[in-house]
Amino acid sequence: MDGLTTSLLVAIAFGGAFITASMGIGGGVIMIAFMATLMPAPAVIPVHGVVQVGANITRGVIQRAHIDWKTSLYFILGSVVGVILGGSIVVTLPTDVLRAGLGLFILYTVWGPKLKLVAEGYFTVLLIGLVASFLTMFFGATGVFIAGLLNQRGYAPQQFIATHAICMGAQHMLKIVVFGFLGFAFADWLGLIVMMLAGGLVGTLLGSLVLNRLPRAVFARGLKLILSLLALNLLAMAAGLYSLT
Repeated sequence: MDGLTTSLLVAIAFGGAFITASMGIGGGVIMIAFMATLMPAPAVIPVHGVVQVGANITRGVIQRAHIDWKTSLYFILGSVVGVILGGSIVVTLPTDVLRAGLGLFILYTVWGPKLKLVAEGYFTVLLIGLVASFLTMFFGATGVFIAGLLNQRGYAPQQFIATHAICMGAQHMLKIVVFGFLGFAFADWLGLIVMMLAGGLVGTLLGSLVLNRLPRAVFARGLKLILSLLALNLLAMAAGLYSLT
């Protein structure tokens, strides 16, 4: 990858981590949308997973006093099953299908109806962990989906962000293991991964300092617009309207 593309990806890692640390949600989706535009499709989900592990673990450590560990444990148990099931299917899907699926998934997370759960018990947490981790093998960023569960549990902002960080960090870690078994060559992308991890670390630290201090209404409108444009761009690429190669 050329220097400009690498620099853009590092900046995106910083911005995505900053958004999630300061606003609680959204950074992972916007990061993967940019990555899917700039990188080869088969590398997007695995590389995104490694970068997200770093950002989520850092955020979890910073907010560790607020983690709901019982909810996190049930979520992780479901995630183990979900990534195994998803990993058995994802390698059979062609690039354009993955791009189109990601574009549609992003549009749904932005404009679709919010997830409303009938029950809030720990079996529901386990089930959401399974479903979300199955989906992450295809779409990478399922933080918005998981937030539908956590938002209904009455958390304060710090507890929401801390518990979300641990759930997502564990999910991405499991995903990395599965992609490793499937033969993805993480070593070929090591230089980019290290630089994006560094960018994500700085973004997480700075974002944590301004937690809940940004103008949410203005930010939410801007984020919706950016995500929608990126999703439409992915759909255009999947439809063959243009190509980066």
